Amino acid sequence: MPFDFRRFDIYRKVPKDLTQPTYTGAIISICCCLFILFLFLSELTGFITTEVPILSEESAWASWQCLTHCE
Repeated sequence: MPFDFRRFDIYRKVPKDLTQPTYTGAIISICCCLFILFLFLSELTGFITTEVPILSEESAWASWQCLTHCE
């Protein structure tokens, strides 16, 4: 008798006759999709609009002097 690995299946299929769609489930699903879209777009805009500061030699030297001599 071979060992049945299917008993370790975490995501088992539920028969169609035991499931029924509800308005609450639809609202939760739509809210989750909108939230995922919001997170994706906010991360994308943050990635696109990131500015890299360009330091001049003088400002870098002033920062270095402040770090070493400011007390």
